[in-house]
Amino acid sequence: MTFVKKNWPEILIWFLIAAYIIYFSFFTILRKNTLYASYFDLGIMNQTVYNTFQAIKTNDYSRFLEQTNPYGLNQIKRMAIHNDLLLAVLSPLYFVFSGPETLLIVQALILGLGAWFVYKICLKVFEKNQYKKIFGLVFVFAYLMYPPLQKANMYEFHAVTLSTTFLLAMFYFWLNKKPGLSLIFFVLSIFSKEQVALTTAMFGIYILYDGYKNKKQLSFFGLSILILSTVWFFSSMLWMIPHFRGDAHFALKYYGDFGETPTKVLLGIFRNPSSVIKYVWRSDTLSYLWNMLGPVGLLVLFSPLQFLICLPELGINLLSSSLAMRSIYYQYTAVITPFVFIGAIYGANYILKIKYQISNIKTTDQKSKLIIFLILISTLGFAYFKGPLPLAREQEVHPFKYPQKERVEAAFWADTLKNESYKISTTGHLAPLFTARRYFYNFSVDYPLADYLVLQLDEIYNYPEKDQLIPVYQKLIQDKNFELIYKKENLEVYKRILNLKF
Repeated sequence: MTFVKKNWPEILIWFLIAAYIIYFSFFTILRKNTLYASYFDLGIMNQTVYNTFQAIKTNDYSRFLEQTNPYGLNQIKRMAIHNDLLLAVLSPLYFVFSGPETLLIVQALILGLGAWFVYKICLKVFEKNQYKKIFGLVFVFAYLMYPPLQKANMYEFHAVTLSTTFLLAMFYFWLNKKPGLSLIFFVLSIFSKEQVALTTAMFGIYILYDGYKNKKQLSFFGLSILILSTVWFFSSMLWMIPHFRGDAHFALKYYGDFGETPTKVLLGIFRNPSSVIKYVWRSDTLSYLWNMLGPVGLLVLFSPLQFLICLPELGINLLSSSLAMRSIYYQYTAVITPFVFIGAIYGANYILKIKYQISNIKTTDQKSKLIIFLILISTLGFAYFKGPLPLAREQEVHPFKYPQKERVEAAFWADTLKNESYKISTTGHLAPLFTARRYFYNFSVDYPLADYLVLQLDEIYNYPEKDQLIPVYQKLIQDKNFELIYKKENLEVYKRILNLKF
């Protein structure tokens, strides 16, 4: 009993972390099984990791980080799209279970464990406050209930989503003067996606500034982080991705007002302030920031320096012509989330330190209770209005209430066609069940390359891509090279009966 009484905040924190991991592992796997996940991007990630796993298993390293081109018919390396080498780091886990379920569980597990680093940062920042463990518990609760974190976890799998925890760990170990461990999580962070290196470069600048402000010697660690980050970003954007792609990074088209190359885009941002204002000064910018900063009571505004570490990522999202990048529903907040919480922790500590009086609230004890109450109210309010959990206003419960009726037949055919030598083409929501193979084709005009086609007709006739897919489907049903071998309501399976030569 003495142990429980003394350590109850940590016990409760681990209970909350376990609950988060269990729920989101279960939900995301259910989402895949009920056909709500998609080729973009769970299917793509599963194929890439599976091929890398097979490369290690069979010593056929031509399959290392290989995937079928989502927009073509050739095999490409993952680096032709993003430099997220972390996928290769994850591939040995497929020796345990080789399927998208592994990625979904790993994503929930790593994001859940990020809460522990939030707690440890709180203990360090509030080390002289009698409520430091309570602050840690409240910030952990806010983190695990944070709508952008939960939604990034829910929608497919992305290596960059894991950077949320890696960046928190990187900051925590630097804060505790453990540069070796901080460096490990720095490497994992930049391996999650090429542009994360811009944020870690800002972290290097932050370390240098912290040393200057506190009259320390020039930080070799901070300088190393800055240099390594800069080299990694520009080598990814100017050499690695163009080398494997045969062209510039596809996302540069989102920044056409500023330039055509990474260097011109960066220079164009400084040379065209009017264009920057045009993109930033929009109605959706305010709601975007509100939905990210509001769940922690806007406390980050009281210590913006730590939040500014993620300024490059924030700029990437705000200056993009892609609306999805200014949404809290996808992975685009993953690099920002750590610094929302680090900034909020420092912001709360700043309020406690400054001398001011609000009504009768003037002691540190009173201010601590007020801040804790503010965080709890903000967290619960945003969890209700913007969160995806059951009972929330924007709840995501389709996998529970409305599972796709084709799920049983789809699972049967996924098992029937599990031989990875088969070349398969499916519609988008079936893809995660079939991408554990070297060759997979998202259903398109290139369907003749496949040995089998598994189609959900609702996706062809009722989804946004219907104008492209309906003519392809009509061509298929007239194609004498393919035979309909199974049909039940909304699901059809075709087999190629002639060997075509290309």
